[in-house]
Amino acid sequence: MAQVAEQQTTVADPTAVVATKPKIDCKVSWSESWTKCSPDGFQTRRYTVDIYPTRAGKQCPQPQKKGCTYPGSQTINVDGNDGTWGTKNCAQRRSAKRTVLNYLGETHESFSMSDMCQHEPIKVTVGDVLVFVNSQPTDDVFALPSQWHYAECNFTDGGYKLPVDPMSTDTFRYTIRAQDSNTRLYLASSRDSACSDGQRVLVSVDDFKQGTLAEALDLINNKKSYESEEGAIALIERIWCFEDHCPMPAMGFYEGNEAWSKERCKADAYSLLGFVYRKRPKAQIQRAEEYYKKALELVPEHCEATEYMGELYIQMNDFTTASATFTRLQALKDSENTAACANSLTLLQEAWNTQGWCPPPVNSKTACVGSSSAASSSLS
Repeated sequence: MAQVAEQQTTVADPTAVVATKPKIDCKVSWSESWTKCSPDGFQTRRYTVDIYPTRAGKQCPQPQKKGCTYPGSQTINVDGNDGTWGTKNCAQRRSAKRTVLNYLGETHESFSMSDMCQHEPIKVTVGDVLVFVNSQPTDDVFALPSQWHYAECNFTDGGYKLPVDPMSTDTFRYTIRAQDSNTRLYLASSRDSACSDGQRVLVSVDDFKQGTLAEALDLINNKKSYESEEGAIALIERIWCFEDHCPMPAMGFYEGNEAWSKERCKADAYSLLGFVYRKRPKAQIQRAEEYYKKALELVPEHCEATEYMGELYIQMNDFTTASATFTRLQALKDSENTAACANSLTLLQEAWNTQGWCPPPVNSKTACVGSSSAASSSLS
C-alpha cells in the first residue's frame, strides 16, 4: 500500500490524541476568463483559492459552467515573430536571467525558469487544429509530461511526439483529440537546442483539471489503478499533474498545513511515482529507483520513500543495499520519532520476513530464528 506521512505525530506517547483542527471553508476568487466554447456547447471558468479547506472542512466548488454556441473548429497558427513556431522576438530574452512561469486563474506554486521568452497559454478545444511552422526538416512537436519537464527542456522521462495530421505537407498540423480534453499540453521541439532557444509553447485544452495528493492516494490505495498498465499510465499522469502545481495539491491532505505541504509535496509525488513504476505489471525498476532517490534528495528523512527503496532492493535480490537501507530506516525511525516512520519500518520488516531474510541486527539471508524476538530487536 502506498503511503505518505500524515501531520507529524510523534509516537513517544501512544495515548496522545491530536487535537481536531477547526474547519476552514474554502474561499475563492473567480477568474474573468472562460474556456473556449467546446463542441458539446459548454464553457467553464476556474478560480484562485484564497483560503484552502482542511480535509474535514468544506471542499472547494467545481468550476463554473455555462452554455454557449460552438462556432466550429478553428485553425491556430503557432508562429513566432521570426516565423518559427513557439519563439518570440523578445529584446530582453538574452539579458533577463530568470522568468517566472505562472498560469492565470489557478493557484499553485510558480517557479523560476531558465532564460526564455514565454507565451501565454493558447486556449483551444477538441477539434481545433494547431499549425506549426518548421524551422528545420528535423523539427518535431513533442508533448512533455509536466511543467517541470517543459521548464527544463527535459525529454528523457515520458511524454510523446504529437501525431501529425495526414494532410500536413510543409507545415506540422495537429488536431486536438478527445483524449486531450481537460489537459494542459507542454509542447516543444526535441531537436537539439531548439527548446532551450524558445521553441516551446503551452496549450490549454478546455477546463484543466489539477490533480491532488489525496486523489493519487485514493487511486493507489483504494482503486489500485497501478495493477493494469492502462491504469498505471493514467495514474502516472495524475501524479505529474499534482507535482506540477505543488504545494497546493497537498494542502487538502495535510489539512491546510502550508509549511508541511511545501516541504513534502514534490517528494511525496516522486515517492509515489517510484511506487507505481515498481508495482505496475511491466515494472520499471531503474526508473522507480531514480524517483525514490529524487524524493530523498528533497526530503532526506522521507521514511516512506526509504521503505519503498528497501522493498525495491529486496525485489532486486540486492542483499547488501537492502541491509544498508534497513539500517538507515531504523536510524530515521529513532531520529524522527513519528508514526509514519514507525509504520514504514514495520512494513519493511514484513517485506524481509516475506523474502525469508532476517533483517539487521541479525542481517541474514535466512529466516529469523525465533522470529518474534528477532523482529522485536530489529524494531527497537
